Amino acid sequence: MRLPLKLSGLLIAATLLATACQPASAPAESGLDTSMQKLDRQLLPNEEWQLSQQVIELSFCRNRTNEALLASEMELNGWRLTGEQSAFPPYRKEGLVALQQILAGESYLLWQRDGNVSAQRYYLVLPAEQSKGDVSEQLFPAVARLAAAPEICHTAVINE
Repeated sequence: MRLPLKLSGLLIAATLLATACQPASAPAESGLDTSMQKLDRQLLPNEEWQLSQQVIELSFCRNRTNEALLASEMELNGWRLTGEQSAFPPYRKEGLVALQQILAGESYLLWQRDGNVSAQRYYLVLPAEQSKGDVSEQLFPAVARLAAAPEICHTAVINE
């Protein structure tokens, strides 16, 4: 059965409109590991993840990366309370990709506490079963690795 030309044109337009409204699969396209993005959206510590007591302060050599990770502690906690990817600003993915590239192959992750235009502060994070309640053993090797990365211009440890 052949449809009249006007009706087939309307069907094509409706199909194009429906596919344009579908959400994009951003994490796969952006190069951002979904496990890191899921961790970034959680309020920690919890039964799965343990945090260090000390805070690692980092500054990327590129201001653009520092700006992508710009967020106050209150903003981060507000975004994390929703648990939704859409709550986070889209430019944040760029900063998380830069951080993920530096941490590639490491057993630990970094969870952002806050950040301003010049530096961000992170807790070192390990899976609870791997940390055995003590994340501090990994702190100084992690700081040494981060300080050696050419993308990082400043590294410091802050006791909380």
